Amino acid sequence: MKRTALSAAILLATTPVLAETPDTDSEAHTLDVVQVTAARFAQTVDESLSSVTVIDREEIERTQPQQFTDLLRGRAGLYVSDNGPFGKTSRVSIRGANSDHSLLLINGVRTASATAGAPSWQFLPPEEIERIEVVRGPRTSIYGSDAIGGVVQVMTREGRKGPPRVNAFVGGGSYGTREIGVGVAGGTEDTTYSVSVSHFETDGVDVLPGYGDDDRDGYENTSLSSRVTHRLGGGAELFGSLLYSEGRTEFDGGAEDEYTDYVQAAIRGGIRFPVTDIWDTELSLSQSRDDNDGYEFGQYRSTFDTRRDLVDWRNDIALGRDTLLITGLDWQKERVDGQDEVLGFDSLDVSSRTNTGVYSVLQTRVGQHDLEGSLRYDDNEQFGSKTTGQVAWGRDITDDLRLRASYGTAFNAPSFNNLYYPGFANPDLQPEESETFELGARYQRSTYYWDAALFQTRFTDLIVNTDTGSGLRPENFSRARAQGLELETGYEDGVWSLRGALTLLDAEDRSTGNELPRRSPVSGRVDLDRRMGDLTLGAGVAAQARSYDDAQNDVRLSGFATVDLRASYALTSEWTLQGTVRNAFDRDYSLGRNFMGIDYDQPGRTVFVKLRYQQR
Repeated sequence: MKRTALSAAILLATTPVLAETPDTDSEAHTLDVVQVTAARFAQTVDESLSSVTVIDREEIERTQPQQFTDLLRGRAGLYVSDNGPFGKTSRVSIRGANSDHSLLLINGVRTASATAGAPSWQFLPPEEIERIEVVRGPRTSIYGSDAIGGVVQVMTREGRKGPPRVNAFVGGGSYGTREIGVGVAGGTEDTTYSVSVSHFETDGVDVLPGYGDDDRDGYENTSLSSRVTHRLGGGAELFGSLLYSEGRTEFDGGAEDEYTDYVQAAIRGGIRFPVTDIWDTELSLSQSRDDNDGYEFGQYRSTFDTRRDLVDWRNDIALGRDTLLITGLDWQKERVDGQDEVLGFDSLDVSSRTNTGVYSVLQTRVGQHDLEGSLRYDDNEQFGSKTTGQVAWGRDITDDLRLRASYGTAFNAPSFNNLYYPGFANPDLQPEESETFELGARYQRSTYYWDAALFQTRFTDLIVNTDTGSGLRPENFSRARAQGLELETGYEDGVWSLRGALTLLDAEDRSTGNELPRRSPVSGRVDLDRRMGDLTLGAGVAAQARSYDDAQNDVRLSGFATVDLRASYALTSEWTLQGTVRNAFDRDYSLGRNFMGIDYDQPGRTVFVKLRYQQR
């Protein structure tokens, strides 16, 4: 492998790159060559040995989401549920795994609530996001715990070489929704930068009609994001990133005037530099926060704050023309501040734990076969050691068709609540484990592609709450299996843009034979847009079959389909007016119920308008 190829791979893997904006006036319009970092090094999607979905900034602006989960709903292999819209607890299940089996990375920083065990997807601001990569399938052997179902990597807005360019937007619509934001990005030969701030606020809906208070449950989010890179002499580069969000979300929990003040943050900085002609190294320091202060009747009730400090030392070594070895060490310390004045405790039994991991990824080519293997060893202060691995194979059958297959093991560490919550916890819990088989194929031409994957995951030692006679207690009790088929397609010719996905899923609790809750056996999505000069019109349909809200399969959630209509008009080369009608046919549906059997309400037909400015 040449030195230039190695440097490019390292740069792309650590600072993911978007393809250039397509020239829609060109006679020969093709799909962008999209780079992904599923295995900690950069490949195009058609070269990857993983099942990957990429959502770039162009698609984010085209589909006009109000919430981050709007971007994921109906995608291949993904199932999204929530306790209501606009800042209420959201869950993302990948390939039938639990919601806490999905790893969220923000600019490479692990981000989740250590007490609940799952990411706070509901607080991610779509306007601060440049790109999303969804990697389906286990990635514990690369990233460590949590990545049983897969990884969702979020990259915030980035700078590029050129003079400072301002972007801004203002918008509003149904339910008293209003938003505003401004940013600037640019760069020189040695330095690139991006800084932006945004604010989103809505009166929301009454999430649980007839329960708690009768007021609407509002939400507000103020976010700041920044990314910077600076080249030093000798090929070295400094880099840093920040995403900080804070706000308030109201909810119905049975009392009046209930809300949560939250902070979600991910900050990272480091240096990368060449050691020899074949060896590059990178050292980064990062921290993530997931803080929540709860209130009832307008008075303080509880605090559940999570802080993760992380160190990652990574090395990229070229072992010949077609072989790349990535090896490194990471360390993290989780700290939790948990207290509840109503329940009468001021701390968890244990408030911190550390984890040290050693990992390696080897990618090579033997004849016509691409091979990839990864191995990781974790030493956790709470449960001891765990070793996971993955192997993958790929081959180009024709210039357009590629086959792939993989097998991997993974684990998920128990959350602090399950281990140490007073009166409920079980400190003897062991990690949940899994093994996954996958067979996939991808066909890609200049203007269209399709991707298909068959998968099966077997879970053991799943943590479930069991009735001990004196209350609930988490135990490593359950076994489960999830298997299915994922289909994804896309078409782009400069006038028409099409994205489609379909998932067929069989997710079963092997202990009872019941379906796993909040997983639909059939789900899908289609987005179609047409450009006509300065005007672009589009529609999106997301649908899912019935599912169950409980492990006993007694509470049935009806299937549904929603239709979104959207339009965008370029007033000038810099000003764009956008509008969307979400749930255009006013479909009544729910993604879950509370313990009283009341559906979490979802918005009916809503209208939003937004004015954008992008300096050229």
